[in-house]
Amino acid sequence: MPYSLQMLRALLELHPDRAEPLRIHIEALERSIESQPAFCLQSVRTLFEAAHSTIGVRLGIEFRKKDGFPDRMRGVIDAMDFSLTDHPNAADINEHIKALTKGIDDVAVALAKLSNVPNMRHGGSLDWGTLQRQHALMLGGLCDSLVAFLFDVAWSRAVPGPQDEGAATYSTNAAFNEHLDAEFDMVEIAGASFQPSYVLFHLDETAYDAARLDWETEGANESAPDAEIAA
Repeated sequence: MPYSLQMLRALLELHPDRAEPLRIHIEALERSIESQPAFCLQSVRTLFEAAHSTIGVRLGIEFRKKDGFPDRMRGVIDAMDFSLTDHPNAADINEHIKALTKGIDDVAVALAKLSNVPNMRHGGSLDWGTLQRQHALMLGGLCDSLVAFLFDVAWSRAVPGPQDEGAATYSTNAAFNEHLDAEFDMVEIAGASFQPSYVLFHLDETAYDAARLDWETEGANESAPDAEIAA
């Protein structure tokens, strides 16, 4: 019976529009586990890197050029929200699940180190040994559970909507966001960089709205003389 990455396959069914581009990578990893275990590490890294790049954009993370594979993994985990909706201890749940997911960080470090060993992913002699099926099964199982979990959490979060008709959302205030990002430095957390406007909006929306209103008022006052002349 052909090997199947069950959780990643389930992700395709749960999020068909978002996850479909993953199919080619899932099938490549399944083939390598089944018949070409020597190439499984490359497919595993590709799936993790797809998670970094895709989820990072959704969370507003800007990775630096010097950030390595473990740095990007750590940045994604730190930015994720693992809390449960409508639970009085949502913050505690998020904290405890983050503690559990630190194991993913360790996996990323180990994968990076293993990838750099000659003949595990590239280089090395044709006479040297390489990964066998039992290694491929282990690596594939880790990738199946961890990557599917990260994608599912990120994609299952509803996009916050306005609390009332006049409430501002982050995406509708591009000019103000650009103003904040120009005024303040990027926020550096555990090797990941975040836009100041994004951090303020998601951590304290009240402060974000107050600053936005002040900025809009200041802009209106500055343009008032020009309006009188035009009239």
